[in-house]
Amino acid sequence: MPRPSAAEPPAGDAGPSVPPALPTTERGRRMRARLLAAAREVFERDGFLTARVTDISAAAGVAHGSFYTYFGSKTAVFRALVAETMDDLYASMATHGEAGPPDGSPAGLAVHRIDQANRRFVAMYRQNTALMALFEQVTTFDPEVRALRRAARERNVGRVRHSIEQLQRDGVVAADLDAEYAAHALVAMVNGAVHYWLVLDGDFEEERLVATLTRLWAQALGLPSRG
Repeated sequence: MPRPSAAEPPAGDAGPSVPPALPTTERGRRMRARLLAAAREVFERDGFLTARVTDISAAAGVAHGSFYTYFGSKTAVFRALVAETMDDLYASMATHGEAGPPDGSPAGLAVHRIDQANRRFVAMYRQNTALMALFEQVTTFDPEVRALRRAARERNVGRVRHSIEQLQRDGVVAADLDAEYAAHALVAMVNGAVHYWLVLDGDFEEERLVATLTRLWAQALGLPSRG
């Protein structure tokens, strides 16, 4: 008998064929959040492939059947974790709208915002290191998780592009810089370096890494670096 692919849930983990709707009551939202927290605990402890819905239900302290009121399968709850975590992670990289030193120049304020965004991203990534490693694994065999990650990445690139375009309108960044391609390159730089450090155990010092990323980002946009 052929074994199921890694994307298929083990026996007992398959739920209803129609995905459950998002809860509309406060109680329902709290229960869904509780199940997500339990799923995160189980996935980080056991890994995606060996985690089971029964383990998630037990960690949440609910009946096995209650799980399927909110999620159709183990894969469905994992996808929800991906969407939530990636959005939170990439939202931390937004570099516009943050207050800075009151006496700073427009360029100096921009560099300050870049530095603070990089620090937030590192902090968020550290909080989610185990999940980020799992995301990398599951994207190799789950097209929907891969699509969710790509969509979150593209939303983040859009935020960074918007920041660059605002700096161009303010006359701080050269108008002929391709804001879209620059945003893709800068996001890839930060994400790749932090992933190497935290997931692959790269030998980096946090302060040196953040300072270097900020300097490279600033210089790529033609802004004065901090050193």
